[in-house]
Amino acid sequence: MKKLLLTIIIAVFGLQYSQAQIPPVFANHLQYLLDSACQKNKIKGVSAAVLIPGMGVWNGTYGVSHDNVPLTTDMWLPIGSNTKTFTAAIMLQLQQEGKLSLDDTIGKWFTNVPNVNGQITIRQMLNHTSGLYNYTNSTSFSAALNADYTKVWVPEDLLQFIEAPQFAPGTGWSYCNTGYLLSGLIIKQVLNEPFHTTVRNRILNARSYNKSCTFPQEQPTATVPHGWSVAASGGAKLEDIQVTYSWENTAFLSMATAAGAIVSTAEDNVHFWDDMMTGKIVNPASMSELMNAVTMSSNSKYGLGIMRYGNVNGRVGYCHGGTCFGYINENFRDSLSGICITLLSNQDSIGNSLLFSRVLVPLHRYLIKLPTASIAGMDKGQGISIYPNPASNDVNIKMEDVKNNTVISVYDMAGKNLVNVTAHAGINTLSVATLQNGLYILRITADGAVIHTGKLQVTN
Repeated sequence: MKKLLLTIIIAVFGLQYSQAQIPPVFANHLQYLLDSACQKNKIKGVSAAVLIPGMGVWNGTYGVSHDNVPLTTDMWLPIGSNTKTFTAAIMLQLQQEGKLSLDDTIGKWFTNVPNVNGQITIRQMLNHTSGLYNYTNSTSFSAALNADYTKVWVPEDLLQFIEAPQFAPGTGWSYCNTGYLLSGLIIKQVLNEPFHTTVRNRILNARSYNKSCTFPQEQPTATVPHGWSVAASGGAKLEDIQVTYSWENTAFLSMATAAGAIVSTAEDNVHFWDDMMTGKIVNPASMSELMNAVTMSSNSKYGLGIMRYGNVNGRVGYCHGGTCFGYINENFRDSLSGICITLLSNQDSIGNSLLFSRVLVPLHRYLIKLPTASIAGMDKGQGISIYPNPASNDVNIKMEDVKNNTVISVYDMAGKNLVNVTAHAGINTLSVATLQNGLYILRITADGAVIHTGKLQVTN
């Protein structure tokens, strides 16, 4: 059997619901944009999901799995390093429950592991400032993977691929799968159960993500499309890796563990991002920690299993992509409108930046122009009074009918979340004394759905 040459891509783990539906006129245009972008960029296939708060979810696909088999919305695709967002969420849950602290050193759980500094903290592993060597860069790792694509690896066996550290803990930033491999092992020790069981109990079952699993310990209940890549041919041609190389995802994803082993549908994943960012998976204090980001580049930062982009069509957005051999994905949430987008592709060679900039960004650009996604058009609140406006010290939000999980939020005009308070029936008083003079966005959500958005002027 011909073996794959994975060294050029081996480090790239990195990068059911009851709902209303997107109106046909918008859905048709989203499909047109998806088709146009994929055709122009010669993408083999994409499964897409768009969630617009208060409106619904759109699902669409482009392309094929293989031969003449079309890609469909019910197919499950590996999400790669988007798994890291799940892992970080579980770590935050354990901190909420007092089972650990993100500032604990990993020496509490690991001793005598070669090339692992016991003074590294959990937080440093989650935000990639640990300095650990990225185990998926190891040539020994590549050789072991190529030896048997069907082997199920256990996380402990992957420690052998950790080489000398890149830098001292906390002195730099470098994307590293090793921190998430070790995080999964810590979760296993704390809860005394395998990582896949924890993901199932704490997130997948808890939020009714019925079309997601941690592979290969759990198996998809629907088709996983064929993956396509140019890596094995050295860039010469795009190949169906299942057909040409008898590729199976088992070894690769079991080696990815807590850094990249989840397989999902676009719809499940877009709901995960909406649930995660609206406080349904971790509490507000944990959300603040999640989004407390360190600098990656001039326009991007990395929090805990999540990236922050400073300007996407003029909006701040939170996102994470992922890559497995033959597959790639991007996930994004607009911090101002709450719009979420998931794109799962069965072609890794297009690259995360192309999938984001040439497919996701045009979809987002269209979505933020929709009436329901604009500042003026999203006010659907009933019995809501806001006064005074302009406000100096306090603003009052009177609400006649308040559902569970209703949250009042204030954002600056770039989309940065500044204030979150839980609402109650009657008058809610919100202090704006610490805000600078200027315009802000006041948004009210109930169970994640936007019920009111409007401008708030502060005149301190």
